[in-house]
Amino acid sequence: MLKIQNILFMFLFLLTSACQAATPLPNLTPAEGEEFTLAAGQSATVSASTLTVKLVGVTEDDRCPSEVTCAESGPVSIAVTVQAGNEEPMEINLRTFTDYQGRTPEMEFEGMQDRIEYEGYLIRVISVLPYPVNLEDKIEAGEYRVTFMVTKA
Repeated sequence: MLKIQNILFMFLFLLTSACQAATPLPNLTPAEGEEFTLAAGQSATVSASTLTVKLVGVTEDDRCPSEVTCAESGPVSIAVTVQAGNEEPMEINLRTFTDYQGRTPEMEFEGMQDRIEYEGYLIRVISVLPYPVNLEDKIEAGEYRVTFMVTKA
């Protein structure tokens, strides 16, 4: 009987510990003009301002894997929310190309939106990692890291 109670106790302990929420990611406070990297669900408030950028996630990744030969590589799409002070957050969808190191080009491409002006600031995607390697290995949503830079517009 004691053995069954121990097994039941261990089961209940494991069940309750598995249901606990994950530790939230810290809110970053980068300086204006400084690159900062966010995971899905993570926010950054630019110091000396009330501007907050939150990465919702990478919504689509059509980049050509590095181990595959493609005629052309597609874009990667990113959802973010931006908020100034106590205003309602606004969701923005950005699309960009990257090189094999995940870096976005300095210049803008027609049909792509890797930057947005908001409340007097320019928010720009700098990189999206990891870069896909092959067709078999799917990148999970929680693995993506997106680097941004915020400057005065």
